[in-house]
Amino acid sequence: MRLQQLQIQHFRNLEDVSLTLSPGFNYLYGANGAGKTAILEAGYLLARGRSFRTPKIGRIITHGEKELVLRADVLTDSHVQHKLAMSKHRSGQTRTIVDGQSTSRASTLARHLPIQILLPGASDLVYRGPTVRREFLDWGLFHVEPLYLQVSKAYRRVLIQRNAWLKGLVGKTVPPLEQDPWFTQILRYGTELSLLRSQYTAQLVPLFESTLDTLAPELNISTHYSWGGIESEELAEKRLEESYPRDVKFGMTHRGPHRGDLQFSTDGLEAADMLSRGQAKLVASAALLAQASLQHQLSQERCLFLIDDFGAELDGEHWRYFVDALQRLECQVIATSTDTMESHPEWFPVGTKVELFHVKHGMVGNK
Repeated sequence: MRLQQLQIQHFRNLEDVSLTLSPGFNYLYGANGAGKTAILEAGYLLARGRSFRTPKIGRIITHGEKELVLRADVLTDSHVQHKLAMSKHRSGQTRTIVDGQSTSRASTLARHLPIQILLPGASDLVYRGPTVRREFLDWGLFHVEPLYLQVSKAYRRVLIQRNAWLKGLVGKTVPPLEQDPWFTQILRYGTELSLLRSQYTAQLVPLFESTLDTLAPELNISTHYSWGGIESEELAEKRLEESYPRDVKFGMTHRGPHRGDLQFSTDGLEAADMLSRGQAKLVASAALLAQASLQHQLSQERCLFLIDDFGAELDGEHWRYFVDALQRLECQVIATSTDTMESHPEWFPVGTKVELFHVKHGMVGNK
């Protein structure tokens, strides 16, 4: 996928912006507060339907305006052109258009914009709780597994219904398991979703290990998918049956893919307890690159990488390895930095072609 043009209107910290992007490396530089990150945020919002900085849409709409508008021209790797558009109103109303046709599904835009984002807090993939890692897995699955969206929605719906039923039993005598109206469905969809994640992880792990070996050969990291207390397909029904009395007591489902986790460890210990922030960012970077590589293998589509504060936390050698990996994957990149490219040649492999943009006071100019 190639993002050819991005138009941004009424977005906080930006004048109305129109960017014509290179299919390779696009480097946005300027002072803090100039609006660089807002451009990445706009691209992320178009792809994911939400900001990576705030859940309150009013905070990213220009003061005095009722809505923001985003438009993009996208070229797929199979050379199909798409025109995407999104508007978000202060009231929370969202309108999305693909090739001139309105759609109520945010997933339609997401399929046309397979992005990876590397923020200064990328190490959260290692440090924070399982939710972040489940989102990472599910974003990858969404782009390569046709059944994922259907199965995950079904599981989420049944989980909400079962938890509501369980809450009504708190403080009461535990009824026989046969009276649980949702047990069969929670078992079915939970097992299906866990299998999809487990199979995806099995494909991802070799790519992750080989990428990390290039970025940071000194790190010995292993990873696997935990089924959220179920352990395996064979044990799923037994583990859910065992958890049933506790589920009733506390009014919630304790086991299943909503508790699943992509676990990182080193020498048998949790990676979060052993790695520095820079090392954790290398692990996260390898995971993102591996996911982009797997997506290309399975769907023949390449990812767009959004990188904020390029050059931060890692040394020049590691950034050079990272850029080289991106180039081998032929990924399009939009990166921001407060530094000019010329001031840090050690960040880039020799011969790297870069399209430069200077961002100043919310305006963007080519250099």
